Amino acid sequence: MTEPTQPGPYTGQPVPQPQPMASAPGWAPPPQQGAPSPYATTPPAGYGRPASPPGDPAATADRVSGGLLIPAALFAVGASFATLTKSVQYLDDASEEPSFTTIATAWSYTNGATGEPTQSVTRFAGVMLLVVGLLAIATALLLLTGRARRLPVGPALGVGSAVLLLGTTLSVLTEALDDTQWDTEGRTTSFGLGFALLIVACLLALGATVTTVLGTRRPATAFPGPAQPSQPPQPPQLWQAAPGGVPGAPGAPGAPDTPGAPGAQAAAQPAPPFPPAQPPAPPTQG
Repeated sequence: MTEPTQPGPYTGQPVPQPQPMASAPGWAPPPQQGAPSPYATTPPAGYGRPASPPGDPAATADRVSGGLLIPAALFAVGASFATLTKSVQYLDDASEEPSFTTIATAWSYTNGATGEPTQSVTRFAGVMLLVVGLLAIATALLLLTGRARRLPVGPALGVGSAVLLLGTTLSVLTEALDDTQWDTEGRTTSFGLGFALLIVACLLALGATVTTVLGTRRPATAFPGPAQPSQPPQPPQLWQAAPGGVPGAPGAPGAPDTPGAPGAQAAAQPAPPFPPAQPPAPPTQG
């Protein structure tokens, strides 16, 4: 027996560390206690979820547009029943008592001389203000609740309602201003409460138009799904190991053979030769 060339205990042949096997396709590790399930999916955006996250520019523009459309529509409808203009005709410059009076509203023209019965003519400007005002109120409710973004025509409906209200109020204001072109030294025209309410409604409709147009440039985005925490690497289980033992162990498939190992000794021995083929026995004669 020979003595070891190095002092100290003989450690023997080193054993390689086991390496984890790659998981099969479509297999997921079992969920740990308290961790979210790896099979959970992000719920789709739709009913039961807000159309856009808080602080989104598009959602803010929708709320501002809805807040402007409601008072604009109320002012427009209220102005249709109030006096827009009042024209007074005098007999001469020295006369203080009017001889002929004309009162214009969005629904009628009322004419009458002093001491005589008045006559009224129907106008259809009030119908336009009423219909456009109701449409603007319905659109404003959709914008305030966030449902306008869920409809395919929601953004277009908001822009269209604001533009229609702006155009209708501006048209009625222009017609009221046309009454002043007949003023002379003996005829004067004054503006009533309905004219002032229409100016306020027109300005609010202009602001709603600007905000709705800007809101269509920035579409609202849905909430991102909950972030799934990364799963820590799982240690290899016994049932995951390849046949033949732990991967990387001596004698296992793919492990390097070292001198003195059983796998190396088996590989060093030559394979026995095949036995020679025996010729068939000749037939016996009886």
